[in-house]
Amino acid sequence: MSNTLISFKKELKAIFRDKKFLSIILLMPLIIPGFIIMFGGLYDSMLESDGFEIGVNYEMAAEEKAIFESTFKDITFVNKTEEELKEDFDNKEIQAYITKNEDTYILNVDTTESTGMQLREMIGSCYTQYNQYLGTTYVVENGLDPEKAYNSVKMEVNELNAQGQDYFSNFIISFALIYLVMIVTITAMNTSTDLIAGEKERGTFETILTFPLKSTEIIGGKLLAIVFSCVVSSLIGICTSIPAFMYIKKHSETFANLNLTIDVKTILLAIVTLILISTMVGVISLFLTGRAKTFKEAQSKTSFLSFLSLIPMFANLMNVSNEVLYIIPVANGGTVLNDLFLKGISLMKRKILFLHWICVKYKHLTVSWLLQQVEILNKTTVLVLMRRKSHS
Repeated sequence: MSNTLISFKKELKAIFRDKKFLSIILLMPLIIPGFIIMFGGLYDSMLESDGFEIGVNYEMAAEEKAIFESTFKDITFVNKTEEELKEDFDNKEIQAYITKNEDTYILNVDTTESTGMQLREMIGSCYTQYNQYLGTTYVVENGLDPEKAYNSVKMEVNELNAQGQDYFSNFIISFALIYLVMIVTITAMNTSTDLIAGEKERGTFETILTFPLKSTEIIGGKLLAIVFSCVVSSLIGICTSIPAFMYIKKHSETFANLNLTIDVKTILLAIVTLILISTMVGVISLFLTGRAKTFKEAQSKTSFLSFLSLIPMFANLMNVSNEVLYIIPVANGGTVLNDLFLKGISLMKRKILFLHWICVKYKHLTVSWLLQQVEILNKTTVLVLMRRKSHS
């Protein structure tokens, strides 16, 4: 164990002496808070506008216009015939126009653009309110009780597996967690590539094999150095992301409902998960780079790992079941963190047996990969000693 720690310290010094890899470990996590703040401003800018010009071919009622003006911060109505409104719309002079045929209101809008989608939702909401106003007016004029007419049925929503977050908050938290796993993966890839393939190219790998260290101790030291680098990188990402989340909660209207309350159990489980992800990616990276002869070859062999870390993001867009992602290496790390922060610990308890099966499988793979690494190092050591003996 002491020799493994000696090897670990040696690898750690090599990592922190290299400015390139030190910048990856320390600077890459800062991209996460940058993206969080950028998304906060981006979503707010989508909701803001310099003003809307909406065309109508009828005389709007006072209450109808008041509802629109309370919904839109800045709106101007253009009253023309339907043909003139269509021409103005084609010339981009108005963003949408509404035509009325008896009691039917027809909204004409281009929903292929983000502005059109926004107008469809907002104008639809205005007419829902206006319809309720007309209904209430009719009920009162006929001497009926509006409370009995409209509130005969009451409904309450119990949000299951949701920690008080809305869609936008869930999205940005999920994005930050997935990117955190990607940073861990990239850190492990680059560190293992330098510690194995980089040393082979520099000619220092053979020198290490002449030290009075066992192959398992050399591998153990390198693996500990990789895991340590990944944990440091992920902790920097977490510590810098918290102020970014607090900033958008305070200054962004879109993320005003962002829930930042996290209990101690969730934090501890997240740290354990990150350590396990770092160990798993470190083992896979060591296995792949150990068989590479050059630095570039090692990089090409490990490049697919970064794509695996992005699978949960695409899976969320396609509504793929999380259980499927739990069997995919690297991708399951982001899935666990997403379930942990967005769906709560109770969901994790229901997956304990399933996760146990996955962990057993990974244990067998890890042992087999480490044994292959030991075998490679032992053969290399013998060759080095024989070469030196022949020279002497």
